[in-house]
Amino acid sequence: MIEIIKAEERHVPDICQLWLEFMRFHGDIDPIFAPRDGALPVFEEKYLRKEMKSEDNLILVALDGKRVIGYSFSQIIDPSDLLKRKNYGYIHDVAVTADYRRKGIGEKMYDEILKWFRSRGIDCVEVEATIKNRVAYSFWKKRGFTDYKHTLYREI
Repeated sequence: MIEIIKAEERHVPDICQLWLEFMRFHGDIDPIFAPRDGALPVFEEKYLRKEMKSEDNLILVALDGKRVIGYSFSQIIDPSDLLKRKNYGYIHDVAVTADYRRKGIGEKMYDEILKWFRSRGIDCVEVEATIKNRVAYSFWKKRGFTDYKHTLYREI
């Protein structure tokens, strides 16, 4: 049975490997997302371990027994003091290892993320999906997300 729990220190190495798989997957879709050589230790120290310490962040893991098969990273964002907008939730990552995809694990993590946001008084959530990642775009659309902003880029 798949269990979704808050990530602990012991999960860090497995989350790092899932992150690398996630980034390579995105790099195959669009090379702009390909991870640099040596990115993994930077992700671990500068992002993952740091973000795990904040009460405004939620990092979950999906476990099949003791095996980490997925992770998610969500955050409460305090917007600019220039906008009327209040705090909102932001889902950075929902990643499931290849052989467990399309089995409802992402949805289970998403349900836990929503519970956490609601418990913190958050009533608006944002997520980004790479345009070329049709699977992710479809996943989020099925959960009621709508387009409101497009981020464009160009190489010069």
